Amino acid sequence: MEYQSPIVEKTSKFSSGINIIMRLDGLWRDTHSHSRAGRYQAWNTDMDRIWLELARDLDGNDFKEKKKEFEKFEQEITEIGIIEDTTPSGFGESKVNEKSNRNKHYKKLMEKQLFIARLENKLGKGTTFDEGDEDDFE
Repeated sequence: MEYQSPIVEKTSKFSSGINIIMRLDGLWRDTHSHSRAGRYQAWNTDMDRIWLELARDLDGNDFKEKKKEFEKFEQEITEIGIIEDTTPSGFGESKVNEKSNRNKHYKKLMEKQLFIARLENKLGKGTTFDEGDEDDFE
């Protein structure tokens, strides 16, 4: 007779929840800094990192739906053109189409940030408080 060890379910004594929240906080700080500094490519990359932190908590159809919405932002940003974070050298001025594209990128990145922030709230990692939370201080 062959010995079979019993299946033991193991659960970590430590939750990575605090670490995730801390990473998200750092990434959000970066997005605000980069957006204010006009570093749109860095701002976009920060939001991609936030998406990766949040998307892992989505299941099945919810993941597919949100991923489709996220990819729509990426497509629209790409259609505007390459995100240029450099300013003209010397005393040169930006061309009209460069200014227009930067404005379009700015608006689209704002929409992307709002989408991600709302997703964060939906997943319970943002600013929205649900009355049914276990951590009520009643």
